[in-house]
Amino acid sequence: MSDPVLTSKILIVFALLILAVVLFFDWLRVDLVGILMMISLPLTGVLTGEEAIMGLSSNAVVSIIAVMIIGAGLNRTGIMNILAKKIILIAGKGATRIMVVISATVSFISSFMQNIGAAALFFLPQLG
Repeated sequence: MSDPVLTSKILIVFALLILAVVLFFDWLRVDLVGILMMISLPLTGVLTGEEAIMGLSSNAVVSIIAVMIIGAGLNRTGIMNILAKKIILIAGKGATRIMVVISATVSFISSFMQNIGAAALFFLPQLG
């Protein structure tokens, strides 16, 4: 077996990945970091422009983007706060009971939309 070689492209990807992780810590919004990385990879020569936008042809990627937009809208309107208060009223203060009620709620929502979208709907507003 041959030794792995660290090429310049691999080092650039690692550097951009580290930059993205650092920017996630309340420096930039998640969507802006994603766009920045999508622009940075072709500018550094790691990907072609076509390869950089190829991910947008995936249903999963577009679904997550849509859920981020919907989640941010629900968070700004206060609906997620209302839902959170109702969950706490039903579940009480115990972490285990809250987890069970949230899991049941996500399971119910998953019957109408993709599972990753339902989970992201509860998680992503916390990132914004």
